[in-house]
Amino acid sequence: MSAPTAPLSPAAAAALASLELRVTAVRYLDAADHCRALAASADFDGCLAAQDEMRMCRCQLEAAGRLDLIGGAS
Repeated sequence: MSAPTAPLSPAAAAALASLELRVTAVRYLDAADHCRALAASADFDGCLAAQDEMRMCRCQLEAAGRLDLIGGAS
């Protein structure tokens, strides 16, 4: 059994949430780059998978009001 841990402070929780959103933005931008490369090589099935990742990340950022992290209006 693990020892109980203290809850995160509000500042730590906010920092963690910000980090998670920034990681999501990086995943979106990586998927966009990957999709462009796949489209250039005519791998359209792979491009669809990359677009699915982009869509998921965009939805998470939109829900958090942080589309600005990927160059979109928030």
